[in-house]
Amino acid sequence: MRTLLVIGCCWLLTLPAAAQTLPRWGLAAFYTYEALNEQRPAWHVGYLGLQRRFARQTLIADVTTHRRFNRSDVALGLEGWSNLWTGAYGNLRLQYTPAARFLPDVEAYLEVYQTVGAWELALSARPRFFPDDTVPTFGLALARYEGDWYLRTRTLLTALAGHLNWTQTFMARRYRQPPLDFLDLQAGFGRGVEIVDVGPVLQAVRTYFVAARVQRFVTRTLGLSVSLSYSNDDLFIRRGVSIGLLYRR
Repeated sequence: MRTLLVIGCCWLLTLPAAAQTLPRWGLAAFYTYEALNEQRPAWHVGYLGLQRRFARQTLIADVTTHRRFNRSDVALGLEGWSNLWTGAYGNLRLQYTPAARFLPDVEAYLEVYQTVGAWELALSARPRFFPDDTVPTFGLALARYEGDWYLRTRTLLTALAGHLNWTQTFMARRYRQPPLDFLDLQAGFGRGVEIVDVGPVLQAVRTYFVAARVQRFVTRTLGLSVSLSYSNDDLFIRRGVSIGLLYRR
C-alpha cells in the first residue's frame, strides 16, 4: 500500500515537467448535504481543491472533510490528468485519510481513455485499502460524442469477501461551452459495496441512484455548480444537494 502511494505521488508530481507552457490556476470549493431516511443524522461533505493546468497535464491537490455516523474524517488527495498517446488520456488519483474512522486509509483511482472516432473506450481500477480488507473495483466504459452531447455507460465490478458485485451507470452531458459549462444527468443500478458504519463496516447492497448537475461560468473567471441527487442503497435512502464555487485564472 505504501509502495503504491509513493509511486503514484512521484508520477503525479512529474506530470508538469513534460510541458510547462500556458499555466492556468483554478480553485474549487464544494459543500454537499445528504438527508437520510429514518431520522438518521445527515451526511456532510466539504471539498477544497487547488488546480494548476499545463499544456498537456493538469495537477490537483485537495482536502475533503466527511461527516457520517456522527464521526468525521479528513482526506488528502492528489490527482493528475495527462495526455498519453494519440487519442488517449489518463486520470490518476491518490487519497490518504489519517486516522480514518470509516473512509479507507488509502484509495487509488486510475482510468485510461482511448478515443476511436466519435467513440471513447475507458478502463479503470479503484483499490480501497481498509485496515482489515482491500476492496478492488474495476470498470469498463463506452462513450460517444454527438454534437454538444457526451453519452456514457459504465460497468463496475467490485469484489468483497470472495463475491463479485456489479453496477451499471449511465450519463448524458450537454455542453454549453466545453469543457466547463454543462448540464449533466446520471443514473445507475446494481449491487455495490458501501460503507455502512464506522469501523469501517462494509456491506454489499442493492443500489440505484439518479442525479442532475448544472455547471456554468457566469463571468470569465467565476463559475457556479449545483447538483441534486437521490439514491437508495438498501440501508440508506439519501436525498442530496451540492453547491460549488469555481475560480480560474
